[in-house]
Amino acid sequence: MAKKRMIDLNNIWKDKHIGKQLKIKLVKCLVWTVMTYGAEGWTLRKRDEKKINSAEMWFYRRLLRVSWKEKRTDEAIFAELQVRRHLLESIRKRKLSFFGHICRSKCTLMKDIIQGKLEGKRGRGRPRAAYLDNINTWTRRNSTEIYTMTERREEWRELVQKAVRAANASRSDAG
Repeated sequence: MAKKRMIDLNNIWKDKHIGKQLKIKLVKCLVWTVMTYGAEGWTLRKRDEKKINSAEMWFYRRLLRVSWKEKRTDEAIFAELQVRRHLLESIRKRKLSFFGHICRSKCTLMKDIIQGKLEGKRGRGRPRAAYLDNINTWTRRNSTEIYTMTERREEWRELVQKAVRAANASRSDAG
């Protein structure tokens, strides 16, 4: 749906009278909102993260009207637009913030769902990645520590910032 939105706004991307910085703001406002709708509830696997990064790159290339045949690197695109990868970072931040909100809320049903405390049998085969697996990986903490930290809002907010920064640092080291 986000790609369709990007294509629908083609006349904006083709307009030479609109500056790059304004186009970037329009992408973030009009396209990213469609892409990240409900992202707080997603369980992200490596494959999903790759797709999100690819989509972000596709948006930027489309904005600049750069064909894949031109063999321009991602770094060259980022340098031209004076931006960095930001979409996955914003999804992580939203998910971590939402998790803290749920843990502090009075609603026990939401907490039970997030913690996986539902009645019934588990299906056959390898267990799917759970919602909490992302939180544990990004914060580098176990579930017990995480639940106690969410009760202290300022401490949780600080941990969210650190987790997002650490994920960005590890991604830039790998890339």
